[in-house]
Amino acid sequence: MLKLGRQIYLGNLEQYEGMSLRAIAKKTGHHINTVKKYVDMADWNEGYKARKEYPSRLDPLKPVIDEWLKEDMKRKRKYRRTATKIYKDLTKDKEHKEQLTVGKQSVLNYVNKRKKELLKQTYGTAMFALHAMCEAQVDFGDILVKNKYGGEEVWHELVVSFPWSNAGFAQVCRYETKECLCEALLRIFRFIGGVPLRILFDNMSSAVVHVEEHGKRTLTEMFMRFVAHHRFKAEFCNPDSPHEKGNVENKVGYIRRNYLLPPKEIVDLEAFNEQLLKDCMEDLEREHYMKEELLSNLFAAEQEAMLPLPQEPFRVFTIEKVKTDKYSFIQYENNRYSTSPEYAKCEMWLEIGAYELRVLNSKYEHIVTHERKYGKEVQPCIDFENYISELSRKPRAFMDIFGNTGRWRT
Repeated sequence: MLKLGRQIYLGNLEQYEGMSLRAIAKKTGHHINTVKKYVDMADWNEGYKARKEYPSRLDPLKPVIDEWLKEDMKRKRKYRRTATKIYKDLTKDKEHKEQLTVGKQSVLNYVNKRKKELLKQTYGTAMFALHAMCEAQVDFGDILVKNKYGGEEVWHELVVSFPWSNAGFAQVCRYETKECLCEALLRIFRFIGGVPLRILFDNMSSAVVHVEEHGKRTLTEMFMRFVAHHRFKAEFCNPDSPHEKGNVENKVGYIRRNYLLPPKEIVDLEAFNEQLLKDCMEDLEREHYMKEELLSNLFAAEQEAMLPLPQEPFRVFTIEKVKTDKYSFIQYENNRYSTSPEYAKCEMWLEIGAYELRVLNSKYEHIVTHERKYGKEVQPCIDFENYISELSRKPRAFMDIFGNTGRWRT
C-alpha cells in the first residue's frame, strides 16, 4: 500500500492538473489500476493556464457544455460524463443537434480544454485579493465558559467565515486538538449542506506539524485524510500573517461578543453547538455592509455552488495502541479510564475522538466507551457495568479508590 502522502499526490494530479489515468501512471511509474484506485477514492486538480479562445462554430453550444461540466465537477471522477458521452447527448437532443455544425473531434477537444480551464478557475485563482464564492477562512478563538463550580474556564470557538457573503458559523470546542478541529468542521459542513471549494487556515498545530523551507508544510495525518475525504483545497497563511485571513479574525470577535458573552454555562455541548449554528444562520437576515443585499441571499448562492457532502461520513478519530495496568486501567492525557477486569496488563487499542474515547481489544472488538476528559481529573473514569462480576466477588473493591500516595488500590 502506498503512503498517505503518495495516495493524495495521485489524486491531486487528476483533480488539480487534469491528467488522465494513463498519464498519471506514466508520470509516476505506478500501475494504472493503482492510480485508478486512489484517484477514485478522492479527486483533486490544479488545472492549467487558461488559453485564449477563438470564435468557432461550436460557440452556440459552449454554454450548454459548460453547464454540464460544472455540474460534473461537483461529482467524483467515476460519476462524470466523458467527452464522448457529452457529444452523444448533444446529438440526441433535437434542438442541440440542429446547432451542432462541427464534428465529434471538435467537441472532444473543447471539452478537454474547458475542463482544465474550469478547474483552474475553481482551484487555482489567487486567494488573498478579491474573494470568490465558496472560499472560506477558518480560525480558533478563546472564549470563557462557566464550570460547574461557578468558576470560569478558557474554551475555544472554531469559526468558519465566507468573505464573499460575510456569513460565519461557529462551534465551541474544549481544546484546539486535531479531533476538535475536524469534528467542528464536519458539523458546520453538515449544517450548511456542502463543502467550500477552498479553505484558508493559519498554521494551527491541529493541522500543521511544522512549516518547512519554501513554505512547504507537514500536515497531521488526520487533517490530510479529512481534506482528501471532503475534496476541498486547503491553503495556509504565511507565518505570523493574521491579516491574510482578516475576515475570519473579525468574525471570531463578532460571534464571541454577540453569542458567547457573558460566559455561558454549557451543560450539553452538542445541544449548545446546534443552537449556536441556528443563531449564526438567523444572523444572516441582515444587509451586507457593501453589497446592499441580505447576507442570507448571498450565502444561498454560495451554497448552490459548494461541493456536495461525501456519501460516506468521515469518522473523526485517531487510533493508538495502549497498555493496561494491573487494575485493567489505561492512561491517556493524564487521566485514567477503565476497561474490563480480564484485560489487566495487556495491549489494547484506543479510538480517540473529540468528545469520547472508545476502548478496543487486540481484535478491535469494542469494550467500553468513555467521555473524553480534558485536563487532569482526580478520579479515574469507570464504567461499573463491566465490573459487576468482579464486585460480586470483591464487594469492597471500589470503596477506597485512592490512598495517600494517589495510587489505585483494591
